[in-house]
Amino acid sequence: MQKEIIVTTSWDDGHKLDLKLAPLLKQYGIRGTFYVSPENREFRKKDLLSAEEIIRLGRDFEIGAHTMTHPRLTRISKKEAFYEIIDSKKYLEKLLGEEIRCFCYPRGDHNEKIKELVKRAGFCYSRTMKRFEFHNAKDLLLSGTALEAHRNSLLTLPIDSLKILKISRFNLLEFIRNLNWENLAKRMFDRVEKHGGVYHLWGHSWVIERGDEWEKLERVLSYIGGKINVKYWTNYDIFKAIK
Repeated sequence: MQKEIIVTTSWDDGHKLDLKLAPLLKQYGIRGTFYVSPENREFRKKDLLSAEEIIRLGRDFEIGAHTMTHPRLTRISKKEAFYEIIDSKKYLEKLLGEEIRCFCYPRGDHNEKIKELVKRAGFCYSRTMKRFEFHNAKDLLLSGTALEAHRNSLLTLPIDSLKILKISRFNLLEFIRNLNWENLAKRMFDRVEKHGGVYHLWGHSWVIERGDEWEKLERVLSYIGGKINVKYWTNYDIFKAIK
């Protein structure tokens, strides 16, 4: 049986720099989902995508919901959390004239109650911040990822070291090289290309900008893009394939 190799990406927050990221994804034939928080309180309004820019982005990529204002959902009331979730869905659906099926938990913050609110709002797929996952989650409302495109995201937990060491084939020099997220992203893709599975790269365009890592990101996209044996999907495509 031929192994299935899937590449998907997702990008959070709805920052204007998504408009710089989108052409790079198109250049390398990589699809993805942009999770937009239309009134994200962590940024100035002028730094967020305008309604017109969201529409433009949605012509080429899937748009997913990310709450209206980007709160930590477990730290507000259940009622507030539900309206943050469903209002973002309604806003984007009215703006784009199409159903919004995918959701991303702000800061990955969720619990069972929040997951049920996401389901109740009508979403069929939701992304967490869990990393080092290479297969579809049993519960697609708790979907994980392979890696975040961010130099400071590695080794946040001791178990991450073990996972990186395993990907490095227990070679110490390779392990040290793979503390650079660019190298690790490539080795992770090599793993999925060899064994099959889902390679889900995610991040934030504004973080790439802050770290001056556009060239690094482009090298990763060039490495994983344009493969004839790879399926390039949006996040919702994963749900459709399982359904």
